[in-house]
Amino acid sequence: SETNNYRLRMYVDEDYNPQGDGGGLVFAIQVNVYGKDGDKYVPLTTQEILEDNELQEEKENVFNYTSNGYYWDTTTELPPESPNEDYITVGLYSMEDEDGTSYYFRGAVENNNVQFVEYESDYYVYGMRFAGSAEVSTAFQTMESCETYKERAQLGNECEQMKLASAGDKMYWKIVRINGDGSLRLIYNGTSASPTTADLASSYAIGISPYNLSSADPKYTGYTYDNGTDSFIKKEVDTWYSNTLGSSSYDAYVTTGRFCSDSSGYQAETDYGFPDMGDVNVFASYDRLGQSMNNDTKSNTPSLVCPAISESYGGSYRLKAGLITADELALAGELLSMEDYNYLNSGITGYGYWSITPYDFYGRARVLTEDIALSSANVNVLLAIRPVINVTTNNGFASGSGTVSAPYVIS
Repeated sequence: SETNNYRLRMYVDEDYNPQGDGGGLVFAIQVNVYGKDGDKYVPLTTQEILEDNELQEEKENVFNYTSNGYYWDTTTELPPESPNEDYITVGLYSMEDEDGTSYYFRGAVENNNVQFVEYESDYYVYGMRFAGSAEVSTAFQTMESCETYKERAQLGNECEQMKLASAGDKMYWKIVRINGDGSLRLIYNGTSASPTTADLASSYAIGISPYNLSSADPKYTGYTYDNGTDSFIKKEVDTWYSNTLGSSSYDAYVTTGRFCSDSSGYQAETDYGFPDMGDVNVFASYDRLGQSMNNDTKSNTPSLVCPAISESYGGSYRLKAGLITADELALAGELLSMEDYNYLNSGITGYGYWSITPYDFYGRARVLTEDIALSSANVNVLLAIRPVINVTTNNGFASGSGTVSAPYVIS
C-alpha cells in the first residue's frame, strides 16, 4: 500500500561500440519488479524482546487511566485518593502503526533499558545559570543558539560552556516500542541507566531550551513551519545528533524513522472547561487525549498513525532523530493532569521535557509535554530535550536482559 522510489544507476563502458561508427549509440533496458508475499523479516533484537515479554491485553477505556490506575473523575474537583486496582497496567502491549504491528511498553516496566553508543569526545553545551546559583537554567547545543535566545529573551546572564558528557561516557536509552517495521524506537536516558536531577549531565536530557522562540502564532507548534522552516528545538536535536551518532560508525544502525508533529484538526473549541480563557483553538490531540478530562463517557484514543495535515506547519517526517509524541506518552501510561509513575515518568522533577505534539492556541501556542503528568506548555518556555531515534540491527543484542543493572547492549 506504499509507494517506494528507487534510483537505478547503470553505465556502458566507453569503449563498447559494436557498431564501429563511434556514435549514434542507443542503450535500451527493461526492468521488471516483482513483489513476494511472505512473512515480514523480524530483526533478532525484536525477536529477543518479544521472547522476553508476555504480550498483555488492553482493557476497555484503559487510556482514561494512568498506568498506575488513577482516573480523572469529572464529577469531582479532586482526583481519587486511591487507584483503581483493575486498571494498573504494566508490560508489553500492541497497536497498529503505519508499518504494521507495533509493540509498546506501558507502566513501570523494568526491562526496557538499552546501552547504545558512547560519546567519542568530551561534549559541551552552552547555557546560562540562574542568578546567584550554580544551577543551569538553559543549555543549548551551540553558543550561537544560546546568544540568540539570550537576545530574544533580553537576559543579562552570560552564555558559558558546560560539559554534558566526557569522552567514553556510554549512552543509555529506554525502548519506547518496537515499530511496525521491526526497528526499535529509543528515547535518550542519559549517561547512566539511572539518571538523577543532580545536574544536567546526570539527567536524561541533552539540553534545556524553548520549542520555538515565539508563541504568537499557531504555526509555532509545528516541528517545522512555513512549509519547511525548522523549529528552534528541531535545530537543537539535529545538531546534537550530527555531533554524536551522526559522526560515528553507529549512524548506520539508526534508521530514518517516522516522526509525527500532528497539527491536524485545528478548530475552535467552545467547551474548553475554562470560560475565562476566551477564544481557544485546539488540535486533534486535544480530542484524542483529553476526553477523560472533558467528558468521562468518551475514551482517550492515542494513535501511532500520523493523520494527514493541511497546515503549513507540523507534518509527518522521516528523520534520524526527533522527539516523542504525546500519543506515545499516553500509551506509556500518561494522562493529562494526572500524576503517574511509569518508565517515561520516574518522578524526576525539574526536568519536564518536550513532546513533538501540538495541543492548542489561545493567544499563545502550546505543545504537549511530560512534566510529572502529561501536560502542556507555551512553546517559548524552557523545558528539557530528550531525543528519540529508531535503531535496527541484524545481530541481536550483544548482551543484557534489559534491566538497569544489565541493559540490552547494541554494539
